[in-house]
Amino acid sequence: MKRVISAEHIQQAHAAGETRMAAPRSQTLVTPAAWTTAAALGVAIDQDAAADPPLPETRAPDPGSCAREVDASGVVLVRGGSVRLGRFDGAGPDRDIGLTDVITARDGAPMTAGVMAWHRKDSFPWALDYDEIDLVLEGVLQIHIDGRVLEGRAGDVFYLPKGSRIVFGTPSRTRVFYVTYPADWATAAAGLAGRPVA
Repeated sequence: MKRVISAEHIQQAHAAGETRMAAPRSQTLVTPAAWTTAAALGVAIDQDAAADPPLPETRAPDPGSCAREVDASGVVLVRGGSVRLGRFDGAGPDRDIGLTDVITARDGAPMTAGVMAWHRKDSFPWALDYDEIDLVLEGVLQIHIDGRVLEGRAGDVFYLPKGSRIVFGTPSRTRVFYVTYPADWATAAAGLAGRPVA
């Protein structure tokens, strides 16, 4: 079973003065929130870590950004036009997938929301141990499941139930707004949360 590295682990490492965390791909799963927290705190996550010393240029991927307004009531407004996607390596280092979480547990939300985009060559298999809703913003989103392909276009909404084993695909390119529940799905699933599948 893989060890899950969450945002809390990154915060603890930072509090202890660490600037690098070893997270070998074969042994660990790094949550999107952990990548975001690592970049914000300057903690490098080394997924190529082994017995060898880390490479000096190892650093966490760009988590992306967005303009946010937080009201005293707790209401959060994210300006859609400001969303700049960071790089998501969770589907494998050979995939060029843009992703930015715009709402997370740090906002007090029980869910996470964000934007993700990729091209056909970067389509990827995934196993969900959390519930997810996807709204297609641009292009075509294909969900491959059990030998079938469901296709959504701009404005269409998918519900992906917990336990689904799918391929996030597209015949050209896609940009998707997603909501996952629970927000801290990696901890809730004890290391089995959303992950690439063979």
